[in-house]
Amino acid sequence: MLRIFSIILILSISTGCSSIFKKPESEWTVEEFYQKAKGEFDSGQWKMAIEYYEKLKANFPYGDHAEQAYLELAYAYYRYDEPLSAIRELDEFIRIYPRHPELAYAHYLKAVASDSLNRSWLDKYITDPAQRDAKSALESYRAYQQVIQRFPNSPYTQASQARLVVLTNQLARREMEIAQFYYKRGAYLAAANRATAVIEHYPRSQSNIPALKLMLSAYQKLGMEENARSVQQILELNSKT
Repeated sequence: MLRIFSIILILSISTGCSSIFKKPESEWTVEEFYQKAKGEFDSGQWKMAIEYYEKLKANFPYGDHAEQAYLELAYAYYRYDEPLSAIRELDEFIRIYPRHPELAYAHYLKAVASDSLNRSWLDKYITDPAQRDAKSALESYRAYQQVIQRFPNSPYTQASQARLVVLTNQLARREMEIAQFYYKRGAYLAAANRATAVIEHYPRSQSNIPALKLMLSAYQKLGMEENARSVQQILELNSKT
């Protein structure tokens, strides 16, 4: 008899625990929404996590759970390959909670999400991201810069600096491609101006020497001997270092 009673008691307890999610969602507490969303998040079920974080925010837009939901929802959107939605959530979070302790993370995740718009798995084998529209690359470049400038001692600074080097070279290559396009069509002044922009905006890029050489050739074609001599001197100085 005692054993039967114990089984009944265990069954009644387990039934009580599972009843949380048998209630209609209109009766869920913020803790129950967060528990469900976080469970899906931890399991990598990004679509379901997004659904429940959105419901949590709609029903309980304020409080600690709502604050945390913004960051986890943004990450879920990023992992679900919806970076624009991630950026939207992070912009709103940054606006609403300008002194939040996780602000550095929010800015870094925004940079990563923006960066993903300009990346492809084919970049490792075939494609060059420098050949795409530079808008998203510029946005992520500025976002990484902001992480470094605003949060120099954060755990995200080193990763931001490393990615900034890659983007610097990518954006410089893009400018060089445009400069070469102009040069091949005889628009030598436009070519020289684009090459100058490489030096001015991305002074530590791998495209600096090619940019100087293109400037030199363009100025020579234009008969701008003084400009050509100045560039030649810079090239000679660089060859000695």
